[in-house]
Amino acid sequence: MDIPLIPVPAGLDTELFCLGDGALIHLPEVLKRAFPDHPAFLVADENTWRAAGEKAEKILQDAGYPVAGKYIFPGNKRLHPEYEYCEMLSGKFPAGSVPLAIGSGVINDLVKCASSLVKMRYCCVPTACSVDGFTAAGAALVVNGTKKTVKCPAPKALCADVGILKTAPAEMFASGYADLLTKVPAGADWVIADIIGEEPIRQDVWDLIQGNIRKWIADKDDMLAVFDGLAATGYSMQMYQESRPASGAEHLFSHVWEMENLTRNGEDVSHGFKVGVGLLASTLLMEFILDHTFEELMPLMKPGLTREERISEIDELLKAGCYGTAPKETALGKHLEEEDLAARRQLIRRVWKDMQVRVKERLIPYSRMREILQAAGCPVTPEEIGLTEAQFLHGIKTAQLIRHRYTILDLLYELGLLDEALKTLAVMYR
Repeated sequence: MDIPLIPVPAGLDTELFCLGDGALIHLPEVLKRAFPDHPAFLVADENTWRAAGEKAEKILQDAGYPVAGKYIFPGNKRLHPEYEYCEMLSGKFPAGSVPLAIGSGVINDLVKCASSLVKMRYCCVPTACSVDGFTAAGAALVVNGTKKTVKCPAPKALCADVGILKTAPAEMFASGYADLLTKVPAGADWVIADIIGEEPIRQDVWDLIQGNIRKWIADKDDMLAVFDGLAATGYSMQMYQESRPASGAEHLFSHVWEMENLTRNGEDVSHGFKVGVGLLASTLLMEFILDHTFEELMPLMKPGLTREERISEIDELLKAGCYGTAPKETALGKHLEEEDLAARRQLIRRVWKDMQVRVKERLIPYSRMREILQAAGCPVTPEEIGLTEAQFLHGIKTAQLIRHRYTILDLLYELGLLDEALKTLAVMYR
């Protein structure tokens, strides 16, 4: 029986991608091709073990493929992406084995990082079409209290069984669809960074995502198209060796809310649902700059802060103490004052009209994006993911502190317009 292989761009960490109905039956052959003579070590949680782990183990055993052991995270609650778990896992992999991540985003990220710590390559068996990180070079983890993307190689091989993906809870697919939708405003964020001169667009990476995103999101029920888009997003991050092609301000909001241990009715909120609400906020902030000339906004621009004033502002935003030490250092590292700030504002003024045109080309309007998310069963208001209005607005402002990556947040902050632009987000509470 032929293996249903999906083409993978040359030169990436990922070399083999098996995707199709019943694809799990090909897992022994996938492992033989990608990891000859390496026994498998299976990693799952209790939910993903029931979804695919037991079946994967039996398929391997029936095929005579050696299994070196397994580790199943106990409990049925959502697993958190804590770096400490990676350190623990890395000590459990037998020498010469191939770690096999059986699960969705968190399991994959934990095994990805753990494998990297001991210089091993791994294989992924996704159990839900829920995130874009399966094929990404890097793992989204909480390290010393701060949400970071830890650099590590993507899986060498994936074996994704559509039949298994379809058995995942509907909200997990909705979460993956929302994550894919974020590539729309993330592309606009990259346009802003490119025009400002902070991060030039790399055309091959840009074309892979922005050239195909409308096709991938056209049908909210087309799991193959959505998973193809999520996988391609991961490839783009491998190509770029950074997550810029896949995320903008909306992901920064999500990182803050995750560090604040956001829950709704006592349950963790999925990554996709957080970034889905975040992408609506990001879209509104971008529409704020689309709706005004630079000259119209000049009377609303606040003067820049001194370093001492900025430190006080940062300390107030971070007073909850749950963000680690990195955000303050990051925020001060990109703080502009006096002549530097004046020069930046003059630059933005010169490129304003061009920026408006190029950002508008990328965006789907807020009202339409909200309809798309609602139709897919995704939350569209902060309350639906457990955020009060105060928490929501605080998270938006705090997100500007946590990465050097230039986004709409930095543009508005440098212009002294962030607080004014935040007023446009009130519509999300109606």
